[in-house]
Amino acid sequence: MTEIRVPKLNNNDTEYTLVEWLVDDGKPIAEGDPVALVETSKAAEELESAAEGVLRQSLAAGAVCAPGDVIGHVLAPGETVEAAPVAPVASAAPVPGAESSPAGVTITKPARVLMSEWGIGEEQVLGWGLKVVRRTDVERLAGPPPAGTTETVGEAETVGETETKPASPAPASPALASPARTAPTPASPAPAALTPTAPTHSAKGTVPTLSQALPSVQQAVGRSVLTSHQTIPAAYTVVKVDVTGAQTLAAQEGKRLRRLVGLPELLLSAVARSYRAFPLCFARLADARTAELADAAHVGVTMDVGQGLFVPVVERASDLAFEEIVEAVSGFRRTVMSGTFRESELSGGNITVTLHNDLDVVAAVPFVFPGQACALALAGPQQELFLDSDGAVTARTVVNVGLAYDHRLLNGRDAVLFLQRVKALLQSPEKLLGEA
Repeated sequence: MTEIRVPKLNNNDTEYTLVEWLVDDGKPIAEGDPVALVETSKAAEELESAAEGVLRQSLAAGAVCAPGDVIGHVLAPGETVEAAPVAPVASAAPVPGAESSPAGVTITKPARVLMSEWGIGEEQVLGWGLKVVRRTDVERLAGPPPAGTTETVGEAETVGETETKPASPAPASPALASPARTAPTPASPAPAALTPTAPTHSAKGTVPTLSQALPSVQQAVGRSVLTSHQTIPAAYTVVKVDVTGAQTLAAQEGKRLRRLVGLPELLLSAVARSYRAFPLCFARLADARTAELADAAHVGVTMDVGQGLFVPVVERASDLAFEEIVEAVSGFRRTVMSGTFRESELSGGNITVTLHNDLDVVAAVPFVFPGQACALALAGPQQELFLDSDGAVTARTVVNVGLAYDHRLLNGRDAVLFLQRVKALLQSPEKLLGEA
């Protein structure tokens, strides 16, 4: 008998949701077959069988589970197991379990709770064309709830001569106003609706307090940021880079590869090419006396289209040709639009490139992700005039590239040398083309 245990899928979550079983109870399975789908705060991950045999489920779909929980068994011929389900992680309040609709679509427990809160019918959800509907899908595809679906403050309360009036309801979301949804098209980013909570008390009386639920993706970001600020003594420095030539080359490569190629791809490649010269920038602090070096540059890159921050990782970027890096980032752009990253795509990074390349952004200070030594920030391109070597005034395009780093691993001199290396590659971008 082989246990099916929930692995630790990331460093942020302490519990997951068993979305569905991919194989029916009592059916034969082979080693390596996907048997269950588990949802984290950012992704859904398939669990594979470690043995050949017959599947015996121990936990119902829709239940909450934790790393290390046994959710099922793989039985050899003649073996049996008691039908005693593993106790799920306790939740604050019971909610409806994940159910399969008549159309065969599985709607997770958190998704049904949000559908109920926002007044979203199952017919609309079935029109999205998804096999499994998660809470993040509801947040992403339905947008904020329409006016009137959440509790509003009642009659205005008069305290002395001061009148407290209810907040004006938000306008209905176009995504919810549409009677038929046929494709999972992301809604335009919009703030979630505010709902009143228990009143607070002040010297003048009772004042209603509004609250806004944070999406699970943002909660995961918050945990990482908090851990970073509490545990990593970070420092920061920034350099200015002339990217006039880099932009020209990026446009040429985009036409050649028939892909979107820009400064992010070039910066990611420059960072990866610097791995062997600056191994500590890709290391992790094992303890106060030891740095654990990486086997390659596994470069994370931020992706945010208004539905939450994701950091997919280009694995072994230091071994990849420029075309392969472009292809990887292109795939991330497609995936972030649908919000279907797998946990394996979001883990394993040892350095991060954060993109703040809107034209209005002059500089940005990233946080160092827990378990990493550095994070680079790419700001927006700026036009400026300067004097060339002949003293003539000419125009160029520049960007600021910042580096936040763990001061326990690196010093200011190391940071500057690393940035100078990246700058030199961006200012001679032809060196980034071809094989690593």
